[in-house]
Amino acid sequence: MNNMALSLSLAENRPHRVPGVHVSSGHGWGVRRRCRDDGCINLSLEMRGFVMNETVRNRRVSVFGLGAMGSTLARALLRAGHDVTVWNRSAGRMAELVNEGATGAEAAEVATAASPLLVMCTIDKAATEAVLRTESVGQMLLGKTVVNLSTGSSDDARRISSYVQEKGGRYVDGGIMAYPRDIGKPETTILYSGDAQGFAEHKAVLQAMAGKAEFFGDDPGTASVVYLALYAYYFGALTAFFEGAALAERAAVNPESFRRISGIMNTMLADGLCDITRRIAEGDYSGDQATIDVHHAGQLVVRDAYVAENIGYETTKAYLSYLEKAQRAGNGQRDISIMYASVKDGS
Repeated sequence: MNNMALSLSLAENRPHRVPGVHVSSGHGWGVRRRCRDDGCINLSLEMRGFVMNETVRNRRVSVFGLGAMGSTLARALLRAGHDVTVWNRSAGRMAELVNEGATGAEAAEVATAASPLLVMCTIDKAATEAVLRTESVGQMLLGKTVVNLSTGSSDDARRISSYVQEKGGRYVDGGIMAYPRDIGKPETTILYSGDAQGFAEHKAVLQAMAGKAEFFGDDPGTASVVYLALYAYYFGALTAFFEGAALAERAAVNPESFRRISGIMNTMLADGLCDITRRIAEGDYSGDQATIDVHHAGQLVVRDAYVAENIGYETTKAYLSYLEKAQRAGNGQRDISIMYASVKDGS
């Protein structure tokens, strides 16, 4: 712990008093907090089965890539009280963050040397890999934890992970489930997978960027897959909203009013997701609610409404296509959840 003197008496199972450290103890060690002029540090200690929560400050972290997202990540870390070094290929982007308290690194290797935790937020994983494979950077990765939040494939993540491990570092891949406006909020999520020890060691720092740090295991490719899958779902829903809002506007219902009323369907969707995932797990495709044929007939009416108003309806076309595939497979009298099989096998 930075600048922290903490002495514990294990023989007596109680802490010695240390100036500035306040102890609230119960069974075991209790929680130790040191208050200073610039705030407090809650220590997380684990010994003989006792675990306490950690909220630390003044950890050293370097952020690579200062686009809209990378700059926002760096600011969130600064607000949390961390010692942040920043680097960007275009040095001009560092100036504002330096004015806000970050340290600007004139080269990628300088940023690498500055911190044990390296957060990469470049345009894509290929750009991140290019930085890490620079000879001057690669030779400094020993003992470092690389957290790669750049977009790319699972194969990219696994390949970069292998390289970082060869250099003696730890690799954690990540996917940011937010726009810059939501970075730093406790309800914002970043997905992670890869080196479990590296993730655990730096989790408290990572939570300054997004309070919900979801770890999906030691395969560095998992986070990328789940990230891409979730965004496919999100943007499909967003596109359907655009189409629906355009149709509603023909009836003098503006997009904001449509957004408010669309909450009805959000509730219905949540219930529908629970039902279809249960059916998929149980193999229960009985059409006791509404069959494929019933859904298809309804969507033809929706399609005709779009055509009549000369509005784009690509998401409805896609939905009709899946329904018709299910019908051709002889599943017209089964539940809509049977469409998952067609999607899954690409048929």
